[in-house]
Amino acid sequence: MEKIAVIGLGFVGLPLSLTYSLHGIKVIGIDINKDYINQLKNGKTHVFEEYNGKHIEQILKESLENGLFEPTDSYELGLKDVRNIIVTVGIPIENGVVNLNVFENAMKSIGKNLKKDALVLIRSTVPPLTTKNIAKPLIEEVSGLKEGKDFYLAYSSERIAEGKAFEEFQTMPVAVSGLSEEGTKRAKKLLELINPNIIEASSPEVVEISKLIENASRDVNIAIVNELANLTNALSIDTMEVIRVANTHKRVKLLTPGIGVGGHCIPFASKYIFYLTDKIGLEMPLLHAARSVNDRRPKDIADIIEKALTNLGKSLDNAKIGFLGIAMKDNSSDVSESPAIMLKEILKGKGAEVTFFDPKIKGNFPEAEKDFETLLRGKDVIIIPIIHNEVNYDINTWKNFLKKDAVIFDAKGIIDKIKATNLGFHYYTI
Repeated sequence: MEKIAVIGLGFVGLPLSLTYSLHGIKVIGIDINKDYINQLKNGKTHVFEEYNGKHIEQILKESLENGLFEPTDSYELGLKDVRNIIVTVGIPIENGVVNLNVFENAMKSIGKNLKKDALVLIRSTVPPLTTKNIAKPLIEEVSGLKEGKDFYLAYSSERIAEGKAFEEFQTMPVAVSGLSEEGTKRAKKLLELINPNIIEASSPEVVEISKLIENASRDVNIAIVNELANLTNALSIDTMEVIRVANTHKRVKLLTPGIGVGGHCIPFASKYIFYLTDKIGLEMPLLHAARSVNDRRPKDIADIIEKALTNLGKSLDNAKIGFLGIAMKDNSSDVSESPAIMLKEILKGKGAEVTFFDPKIKGNFPEAEKDFETLLRGKDVIIIPIIHNEVNYDINTWKNFLKKDAVIFDAKGIIDKIKATNLGFHYYTI
């Protein structure tokens, strides 16, 4: 197998590249962010993953040293001698609108540098029909080559959970289909270099939509329990006890409510579907309702916190609030669509003084506290939106720093309610 190019080196593309490198395959990683490429060349990344006891940065450094991973910001250099290309470029949603510009530019750049007999395998999450109606004509127009004759185009969904990327790239069953029989064959062979569990589908559209409905179904299931949490909160009933009882039914499996749904996968899935259904005039009321419930969730939590302060004769205005984590989920370094950040901004908008401590988030944030103890000190409210393994959740330690009557909003249920209450804190959960 010739070397592989992976385009887009974020939370999907970088661990995917390094997974191939771990299998002894040379990977050229392409990303248009020059500063990030320089960081990668120095063995640094904002992506947090671990595999076989190694941090991703250690795997990155080893792959650089043994020559199996080479990052570049140049399509021309990156695709110079490559005939197997994997695309993991993200498609953002801006102000509720799908923005295909970056993806389309990537297709044009591939077209400019495409070699005959090359395979382009798209692994980005995309709106339905993107492979056939957007990628194919753009690559053909720019390259002057014909798909199915001069090059091959295929789609394979990415199904990993962040934090388990290395493991799941190698073990999670993965679906694939090319626009031609040869494209499917070539793409399957490329995927099988790291994963034997390949499912062939009849068309790229089947795989595109299956990926979206996998995530959208979770959006619906989470919306149900988030609405349940609003009901149980109004009735002063333990939400998690209700879920535990309901889940004793053999055909019921309720998920866990939270402060919202973060990341690109679940929040974007329905919106990618709407990108097509709006064009063809097809209503999707259930998916719209679920998305509305989960989009509204940070506001629901802000209302709970505001009411908790009001019950103590306080207000959100000038209240000191600390967030223990702002990533989009547990043990993540990704802040994409983070509901914790959305909640933070809502509380700031109501006049609160908000800071956070997150040991996994890299970058310069003006609201970041330098350490865990500084975050706790003198706060009126502590919010636990996610769990990080590095954080000390022993409430007996917290009493030395928090205000004596502080509100603790524990979205994860990790703090012992009885201990917290006995120490004089006001404990709230989902």
